[in-house]
Amino acid sequence: MIPPELLFYSGCRVAGQDDAKLAARVWQSESPVADVIGLHGIISHSGWYEASGSKLAAGGMNVHLLDRRGSGLNLSSRGDVDDWRTWIDDVLTYLLTLPVDRPKILMGISWGGILATSLVARHPDVFSGLALVCPGLFSRKAANATQRAALRVASSAGIRKHQVTIPLRDPAWFTNSPKWQSHIADDPLTLRKITIDFAINNLSLLNFALGAPERIAVPVLLMLAETDPITDNALTRAFVERMSTSDRTVIEYPGASHTLEFEDDPSDYFDDLTRWCRTRVEEGRP
Repeated sequence: MIPPELLFYSGCRVAGQDDAKLAARVWQSESPVADVIGLHGIISHSGWYEASGSKLAAGGMNVHLLDRRGSGLNLSSRGDVDDWRTWIDDVLTYLLTLPVDRPKILMGISWGGILATSLVARHPDVFSGLALVCPGLFSRKAANATQRAALRVASSAGIRKHQVTIPLRDPAWFTNSPKWQSHIADDPLTLRKITIDFAINNLSLLNFALGAPERIAVPVLLMLAETDPITDNALTRAFVERMSTSDRTVIEYPGASHTLEFEDDPSDYFDDLTRWCRTRVEEGRP
């Protein structure tokens, strides 16, 4: 397995303060043909995806798995954000550190699929492909109308930094594997709580991501788990069909749960993801 390099980069400037230092795990390939930028889920972090990072790097890609601010190894202001556009700007700031002459493929896993879709919609000329892995665009565990109303009341009451427990508490929602369920439960970097600010900005990000599927014109890979208790596969498929791209690939894994990385045998997932990334690069060459 190719070991990742841990690095810290400057995030976007927030409210006139000094730049935040944000963590990323990076795998270097000997002769990279592309850069794959990975965005993790709401409770997870880049450390969950070391196996896929290693496999993609072995397949010829430099892989960059970014820890969202307030998540993973970013220990400051846990589960908080000032504005939903900050999540987008943090990724764009990291992209400035990458070579301009290599294709960039954006991979969004679970909640990261919301951010990845927003990034491609907002900056369509930056990326050569969009891979959505069990994306959280249509989640069965999302806040309902009553909970959304409560968030608005809390915001109006001036308690935006009050923390609430993330409803995704059961590791069995992420994987059927007892080994990986224990890993999630025992992981000290798993995010358990978010602020009201985070929750409100999350709704704004989701609204933006779902607002204009026709803006997505790059090749898209959608990877789904058949027994996923979090992602609504039917609604997600229908949304991807509304994207303007003519290059769509949809793969659904029989019997799999939400985190494909944590299947007992994720080799098909790794192979399919690597093959799709390399195909996008090869077809994009002049």
